[in-house]
Amino acid sequence: NVCPHRGAPLCEGPQCGTTAPVEQAQFIYHRENEIVRCAWHGWEFDIKSGAALVDPSVRARTFPVTVEAGGIYVTA
Repeated sequence: NVCPHRGAPLCEGPQCGTTAPVEQAQFIYHRENEIVRCAWHGWEFDIKSGAALVDPSVRARTFPVTVEAGGIYVTA
């Protein structure tokens, strides 16, 4: 739950998509609900891998998650 950029709590940012170029000066919105955006500075991270979209070598920490009998379990 920590942004590696400046330590912001990632849970305060939205789960969203992002933009990608398709042609010169044209973009599409895609990857809905696959990205978490830092509420402090707008850095975007892939929810599954934790990789920052601007620099994949920078990563937010991720944890295995399972859903069982209506419960959500995070393994730390």
